[in-house]
Amino acid sequence: MPKLTYQHTGQTFEIKAGANYLDFCQDHKVPQDFGCTVGSCGTCRVEILAGMQNLNPISAEEQETVEMCTDAPNARLGCQLTINGDVTLRPAD
Repeated sequence: MPKLTYQHTGQTFEIKAGANYLDFCQDHKVPQDFGCTVGSCGTCRVEILAGMQNLNPISAEEQETVEMCTDAPNARLGCQLTINGDVTLRPAD
């Protein structure tokens, strides 16, 4: 099973391959802010520190929202993530 690691807390969770990050957070009561949950508000920005290749490709809409919210090179929207392998992340500042 893939591992999801939170760099800022050191917590690691096993997560089913193909799991949606939003669903995982809601099911495990992970303290991650979510707003619209459809990729247009940017509330759920996360910074991917390792494992970007283990995520679903970024859509044009998600890319546009990320670019409006931050200039961090490894930012993604948590509500849009599908995790397919080991990933290390932290909530964006």
